[in-house]
Amino acid sequence: MKVLVTGCAGFIGGNFARALDAEGIPFVGVDNFTPSYALWVKKANIKPLLGSKFGKFIKADICAKKLYGKLSREGITHIVHLAARTGVRDSTRVPEEYLGTNILGTLNVLEFARDNNVENVVLASTSSVYGRNELPFSEGQAVSTPMSIYAASKIGMESLAHSFHNVYGVPMTILRLFTVYGPGGRPDMAVYTFTDLISRGEPINIYGSLDSKRDFTFVSDVVDALLLALRRNAGFDVFNIGNSDSRSVGELIGIIEKNVGAKAKKRFVAKAREDVDATLADISKARGQLGYNPKVRLEEGIEKFVQWFNSVQFRGRAGVSRLAKKRA
Repeated sequence: MKVLVTGCAGFIGGNFARALDAEGIPFVGVDNFTPSYALWVKKANIKPLLGSKFGKFIKADICAKKLYGKLSREGITHIVHLAARTGVRDSTRVPEEYLGTNILGTLNVLEFARDNNVENVVLASTSSVYGRNELPFSEGQAVSTPMSIYAASKIGMESLAHSFHNVYGVPMTILRLFTVYGPGGRPDMAVYTFTDLISRGEPINIYGSLDSKRDFTFVSDVVDALLLALRRNAGFDVFNIGNSDSRSVGELIGIIEKNVGAKAKKRFVAKAREDVDATLADISKARGQLGYNPKVRLEEGIEKFVQWFNSVQFRGRAGVSRLAKKRA
């Protein structure tokens, strides 16, 4: 097995590549270091891998066709496709970037998989594809009413994957990830932003109310799911990867307050039109067919995240992302 990991300097990609390295699985990581959020975070994610004897890193854009000539000489047998423009709200500002990376970039990856007889392509999708479906979200529900450009781009990605499996027989495993958080996390995500602002005594924005709920999933559980998906005998299938435990924004803030030793200054603002009130994953299919078993509860996960946050070198330079600064 030799794995191509796209987006390997990103939050999930960096954690996953380190897991491959720890297991001695050869891999090639690709990332273009887009400045969609703080580059110091991406550099920190990739730094432990630069001296790896199992991994190789290529700085490149998945939208650039010339990348795939290089990759065709690497003997890739499996792909974990994590490269994407992410985030619901920012997708309304630069929709062309989301469609370019998430659909056209994915098309390039799938064509490479087809042309090189890749044994399994694992694609990271999102709970956002479910829109305002009935809870809990299950894989059998229709995903035809996206509430954001981001969700639409991921539905397009999933459609491409299904088409490539149907037309060309490319094996595909799609994982719909639910609100991933943890060490190395994106600075525009609520867990990072809340921790940063609360610890500095600055106000946090609450969109709508404290009652909004999310199924928070710790990054190590997502890495476990990716490893399980990578090893499955793939035809085509879709799995929810969450914690199956929907927690409110108010609960999240309380747990962060306890860990940083400070109270949040809350500023309530209007809920964005693309936001949903709640997410909750039905993970029975992933449990039964992949052997997926999430281990980290929100209380433990936030404690681990805050420990990482407090230990990060140059934390003062991190702050919140360009996008989060704009909102604060």
